Amino acid sequence: MLEDPVAVLLQRRGVTGVTTLSLRDHVVEMELGILPAEQDRTQRIRFDVDLHFTGAGAPAEDQIDQVLDYDFIGATIDAAAAGGRTNLLESVVADLLDTYMRPHEVEAASVTATKLDVYDGDAEVGCRMIRIRD
Repeated sequence: MLEDPVAVLLQRRGVTGVTTLSLRDHVVEMELGILPAEQDRTQRIRFDVDLHFTGAGAPAEDQIDQVLDYDFIGATIDAAAAGGRTNLLESVVADLLDTYMRPHEVEAASVTATKLDVYDGDAEVGCRMIRIRD
């Protein structure tokens, strides 16, 4: 089991504080899946995202341009959902991580994508990936 990315950051960098931006339960309809039953239809996918930054203090000014805009997280998912068919959940998650790691402030990111409609009942299947900047 992988360690928590916040703990890894603290350990590797000697950081004394971390800020995390989170988006939870962001559900979109996507054309996703490689199985015959998943072709020519959309399915609900739930996304949970954490973006980690070093430091745990107030920005220099109390203005939106001093921080990463939260809307960036959801808009990135929405763009992926509108981008056409993808076969693998792992491909979607990896592509999202590529985008989330672009801002230089982001030191680590975690994306979990969960297919909500694959199994009957409450069972879900999903993929989680974590990246930590070198």
